[in-house]
Amino acid sequence: MSQTLASKLKSRSLTFGSGRHLFLVVPSPSASLRVNFARDLLFLLLFLVSFVPSIHAQQNRDVEKVLFKLEDDFTVAVVKRDPKALGRLVAPKWVYSDESGVMQRDEGIKAFTSGSDTVTSASNADMHALVYPNAAVVIGILQMKGRGPSGPFTRRYRYTDTWVLLDGRWQCVASQDYLMPNKKR
Repeated sequence: MSQTLASKLKSRSLTFGSGRHLFLVVPSPSASLRVNFARDLLFLLLFLVSFVPSIHAQQNRDVEKVLFKLEDDFTVAVVKRDPKALGRLVAPKWVYSDESGVMQRDEGIKAFTSGSDTVTSASNADMHALVYPNAAVVIGILQMKGRGPSGPFTRRYRYTDTWVLLDGRWQCVASQDYLMPNKKR
């Protein structure tokens, strides 16, 4: 075997512990290029596909931040008794339900921004979001403090809000909450 051929074969061989060589025989340079190209393309595709879940997870985290901010904006609108701000957050066909029944958009906005109870502070806790391509569900606890005809109050509501991406912005299409029992001490 010539020196050149031997060095070429060694460069395409695997050496085992016993000193034996396994030679890879490549029929022609063009077939080698095709194999290398196919292999490289496969590795590139696998590499790109490995990023899809992390990109999707980052997009979900970004959407969650937006939705949690909108939920907090909702509490600010309630404290300020601002029906216009609340109206910007909810969709034209928004529906709200609680232990007293079901309300359409205008009635629901009025329930949050008027009445004998005055909410002095409100905040969200334990928020979680389930994000879909153009929709999301946010669950959490709304904590409210204020004053009513019977005196000061502290209330906690477990809620579920459904958000849909409409006209390029997130709008709440349905809300449901219920008054949670007081914590036992």
